[in-house]
Amino acid sequence: MTPQKLRFVDTALYGLALGTGMRWIAVAAAVGPSSLPLWLLAFLVFYAPLAAATAELTSRFDGEGGIYVWSRDTLGPLAGFLCGWFYWIAQLPYFAGILYFLGGLFLAAIGGDPKDTLAYLAISVAILGAVTATQLLGLRYGKWLPNFGTAGGWTVLLVIVGVGVLLALRGQGATDFLSARWMPHWGFDTAILWGTVVFAYCGIEAVGFLRNEVEGGMRTILCVLALVGVGSLVIYFAGTVAFLVILPKDALSRLAGFPDALRLGLAHVGASGLAPLVIGLFALSMLGQFTGWFGVAARLPFAAGIDAFLPPLFARRDAKTGAPVPAILLQASLTLAMILLGQAGASVAAAYDFMVAMGVLTAVVPYIFMFAVYLKVSRLAPVPGAWAPPGGGRTSFALGAVGLASTLVAIACTLVPNAGESHPLAAVLKIVFSALAMTAVGLLLYWLGSRRRAVPA
Repeated sequence: MTPQKLRFVDTALYGLALGTGMRWIAVAAAVGPSSLPLWLLAFLVFYAPLAAATAELTSRFDGEGGIYVWSRDTLGPLAGFLCGWFYWIAQLPYFAGILYFLGGLFLAAIGGDPKDTLAYLAISVAILGAVTATQLLGLRYGKWLPNFGTAGGWTVLLVIVGVGVLLALRGQGATDFLSARWMPHWGFDTAILWGTVVFAYCGIEAVGFLRNEVEGGMRTILCVLALVGVGSLVIYFAGTVAFLVILPKDALSRLAGFPDALRLGLAHVGASGLAPLVIGLFALSMLGQFTGWFGVAARLPFAAGIDAFLPPLFARRDAKTGAPVPAILLQASLTLAMILLGQAGASVAAAYDFMVAMGVLTAVVPYIFMFAVYLKVSRLAPVPGAWAPPGGGRTSFALGAVGLASTLVAIACTLVPNAGESHPLAAVLKIVFSALAMTAVGLLLYWLGSRRRAVPA
């Protein structure tokens, strides 16, 4: 039985689920109108180079494994492994953070206690188990949650924008945009926001992992890249404006800002009874994003297993579904461990903040490798049939340089301590040492894999 491939609509919805994260709208809105120029700037200096690099590298390289294969074949096996390692390991705190966020949405919908750590754990584990089960069935079934999630997310966006427009027409907007500060000023809020908005645009390169599982090949992928770019900019820009109309920036928080804005906005227009339904749709959109990334990320241990840097077990697929079962189960187990460790001895908010900080830092690191690959490839002779931007190699080099610079700035911004942090140096060192520990584990796995490959069969 041949595994069913993703059609254009499925791939587009999957790409939107991977490339957009609506929870970051509340983070941006908490900074105020000055976040709006940053959304546009990040789109120009990060998403545009990222989309161009994804298109060109996907069309140049035939191997499955996306960013891992691109780095391996261009920069060497060590660089490829470290790129893939960070790309994959970054998903674990990211997954745990989404699960905590979903737990908060569920508790908000049912009126539960937002400080009930046991409830957060129970909800997180239940969702993780359900998503793992769907992914084990293959993309034929695993695609549906991202598809429904994308539809739910756009519905929520239309509700938010509709409420914002209605309040603005009534003269009840919470933010005076005419007298507001539009230019960002340097500080912790701006620094962490730049890291966040860059992170919010991350993900579309993951379409490269599905290169051999998409009907229409590169033609479909190019259309999806363009669609996700326009869609993400609309979602982030319009959503941030609507949030600031509904609530002042000081009333928004990282963890609960989205459900708070939904509840209060609907109450202002006399539709508070719809709040549980709309929050439920938002939860569905987050669940779709989590499911989409969970399925894509499992392809990295599979690719590393093929290269024998991980045990051969991880190079196996289910014959009927095409799902990399051992890689999915490994990922689910480590995500569960991250949930438990993140919660140990910490409040829900502290655990969530640490997971977000670690997720942003480690997730952005692989783009250093990716743009380094793009810079090197731009100097090579064109490949017949491969996509290239107008202007060819010169344009590719310029886009790669801009993308690399924006990535390095984003990484530096994640290390800026909060002005309210009682021990700022300790907070920074905690993140740095955690990232170094991840690097050390990756190097150890690479060394063990290299020794295993050196042993004659």
